[in-house]
Amino acid sequence: MIAATVGDEVVSVAEVDERLSLLYDGPLAPRLPHPASPEGRNLRRWLVQLMTMERVVAQECDLGGEAVPVTLPVALRTGGVVAAVLATPAGQALFARVEAAVPPGEVRGYYDRNRDRHPGRFAEESPRIEAQLVQARRETLFARWLEGRHREKVTLMPGFEHPGDPRQPDATHRH
Repeated sequence: MIAATVGDEVVSVAEVDERLSLLYDGPLAPRLPHPASPEGRNLRRWLVQLMTMERVVAQECDLGGEAVPVTLPVALRTGGVVAAVLATPAGQALFARVEAAVPPGEVRGYYDRNRDRHPGRFAEESPRIEAQLVQARRETLFARWLEGRHREKVTLMPGFEHPGDPRQPDATHRH
């Protein structure tokens, strides 16, 4: 059975089940929802999102290597799935290609609005502020690019829709 396709590549239900069982056998198992609950089914859907995002990135940049830990600030800024992808070697390699710049006026505006966080003189603080703003912009650009490629390449099968898709029966986020 097929959970999703990424281009011509198949993500099988067996692969999803195997990855899910690693989670339920791991150290966070007591915190995970029961698999038959709506939250458990949404965890499965989220995992398919992650697996398909990983496939998109792997297809764009075929690299091996070890994953790195996801930091909370990156996860909060980019979203859980994108942050998880950024923790992979292929995700890092693709992210390294993202270039961004911040206009000087934006750096000055940030400095003026955040004096409590940057008490020094502008000349001293501006390099750090610019680096933070450039990093955040790079993360945003990467997330948008990855989400766009995901929309182009991925087909999700019924039952494996995005957890937030209001058409799926376990969706809890409603407008």
